Amino acid sequence: MRFLFVDRIIALESGRTIETLKNVSATEDVFDDHFPGYPILPGALVVETFEQASQLLIGVSHDFARVGRLRGVQRAAFRHFVRPGDQLRVRCARSAGDDAGWIVSATAEVDGRRVASATLDFALVPAVDEERAHAERVREAVRVLRAAPVELTGPGGAA
Repeated sequence: MRFLFVDRIIALESGRTIETLKNVSATEDVFDDHFPGYPILPGALVVETFEQASQLLIGVSHDFARVGRLRGVQRAAFRHFVRPGDQLRVRCARSAGDDAGWIVSATAEVDGRRVASATLDFALVPAVDEERAHAERVREAVRVLRAAPVELTGPGGAA
């Protein structure tokens, strides 16, 4: 995962579901071209956010011994624009599968309103050889994204 589209893991139930947050910042490079004067997060990046959240769920669920390889996306629907300043809440749930592959149902909401959904099909492959590096990146991402947020302190000291 070179570009990470998950800022925080909110909830995770191994083998079942994951909920994540993506804070959509106006400073993201994509908004230079998509679209000047009316910035919109491309649907492909929403699907990438679904894929990354699913990768985190797959990694945790298999103790990082297996990784997911996206085989396909079905029934992708985009209902509302995602714009700078939005907080994208993503929920991915395993709806079918075994050790060979998973089907994941994904939804994204902004302020409680569904903005996108899709079904993702993953092949699960052993994390050996070149896949080992991918599994280690996913493991590190989970460690960082599950950490407690930084405590902010006021002018007088401890929070």
